[in-house]
Amino acid sequence: MPVRLRGASRDAAALSTACAYVGPRSRYANPFTAGFPSPLGPPMDAAESVDLFAATLRGPVGRHYAARFARALRGLDLMCTCPLDAPCHADVLLRLANEASDDSVTRTNHLLEGPR
Repeated sequence: MPVRLRGASRDAAALSTACAYVGPRSRYANPFTAGFPSPLGPPMDAAESVDLFAATLRGPVGRHYAARFARALRGLDLMCTCPLDAPCHADVLLRLANEASDDSVTRTNHLLEGPR
């Protein structure tokens, strides 16, 4: 089963084609950053930013991206700059890519829940 790794984009490129970088400045990056104000007020912590990322992928437009992300990332290890002991959107992407079927909206919604 694919796993989450910590590193930068150059680290992912050096590993192999079985690893995709999903951190900042990648097409799979979480647009919601811990420490920055949330759309509703005070700064978010890591778990809140991951929850907001997952919620966005459950939305009407986000489901389209969720399906594309799942197809592109299926079977790959995912690398991000987040500490491994902290919540990370890569965990959401790992579950989405490796446990979902492309045609199951209900299953996708379940897999897009926040950190476990």
